[in-house]
Amino acid sequence: MKKTLLVALTTLPLFANAGLMDSLTDSVTSSVKDAANTAVSGAMDSASNEAIKQALDIKEGGSNKQAVKDKLGAPASTKTEAGLEVWTYDLDALNKASPMLAETTKTLLKDTDAAKKNVVIKFEGETVKKVELTDKAQG
Repeated sequence: MKKTLLVALTTLPLFANAGLMDSLTDSVTSSVKDAANTAVSGAMDSASNEAIKQALDIKEGGSNKQAVKDKLGAPASTKTEAGLEVWTYDLDALNKASPMLAETTKTLLKDTDAAKKNVVIKFEGETVKKVELTDKAQG
């Protein structure tokens, strides 16, 4: 009888802890998957930015306002942000004007995603400081 009681008292906590371990494992697995998805998404955004910069052929630190205007036309909007002049172009409109950009965009993004993006060019003086792809909701 004592042995049965001893076995019951030592194994019961193990069964109780098994449920806790399953819960902990599920939580950790979910966190790791979320972190991996975020990293992949960030890497894809970075790769998309670089590929679109290449297709636009606008060089950070090299191109100037006139060169950008000659390639892309007038921006959809302009503003000043932190002392930099910011030009915003609708990616969908640029795709219609540039077959190379359209092909790059089609390869990297779904049509529905491209319709939600802007190309934002920031100038320091006359020179391009930064070119980036942003969500229209951000800008």
